[in-house]
Amino acid sequence: MIRAYIPRYRQVEGEAGRSHYVYLLEVCYVGRVHRLEKRYSAFHSLYKVLRKLYPTAEFPPKRLRNTTAKVLEARRAGLEQWLHSALALQPSPPALLAFLQVHNYQPPLPECVDSGYEASPEHQPVLVYPRDPYLPGQLLRASTSRTLPSTVTKGVLTALYDQNFRMPT
Repeated sequence: MIRAYIPRYRQVEGEAGRSHYVYLLEVCYVGRVHRLEKRYSAFHSLYKVLRKLYPTAEFPPKRLRNTTAKVLEARRAGLEQWLHSALALQPSPPALLAFLQVHNYQPPLPECVDSGYEASPEHQPVLVYPRDPYLPGQLLRASTSRTLPSTVTKGVLTALYDQNFRMPT
């Protein structure tokens, strides 16, 4: 599955002193993230190709009245929303894969797409008790020494479970 985000944009000085905005694309595919910079014109040319072949979502307008941060952020959000709708097309258009620079794309198998399976975490447990410290009769499997001294265990159990226990003042 391919995921793409447009987290930000930036202004770039071009030739002859003219500046333009580029949008930073983060493309997540097969556990790797690669970053691309694309101009609005590249997005627009991709839109023109895709709209001939597929019904696509509304594309953000080409002309901007002013280049304030609010207007540019609205355009960035619109481009990201359009990109998400384009990624939802099945099968994935080759022009879109070339635009995102995704090579050797294998579409997900239909039985694996939404199976409802949730994997368990891949990390090791942080804290493991080899025995229950509140049950005194159990033998230790990992080692022969006790992990907590009996006075500490008795004090904790008394403080937690004895109804008549009062802290000394």
